Amino acid sequence: MAIVFAILAGMIIGGGLVGWQLSQRWKSQVESAKADMQQVLAQHQQEQEAAQDLKQKVADLEYQLNEANKDLNFYRNQ
Repeated sequence: MAIVFAILAGMIIGGGLVGWQLSQRWKSQVESAKADMQQVLAQHQQEQEAAQDLKQKVADLEYQLNEANKDLNFYRNQ
């Protein structure tokens, strides 16, 4: 009877230890994934800001080009 109890206790303790170790490993991997996702998010936001700046520059240049074309047409018609 004591042997059966010892075997069962060993299995329960061993299972608990394995579960705890796997839980700690899983938590570590989740934290690592969160950190990686935060980096990706920060890079994505920087890229969006850069794209917005470029769009604004394009709009400014198009406006300047249109103004220059208007001035050119005005001087040609005089």
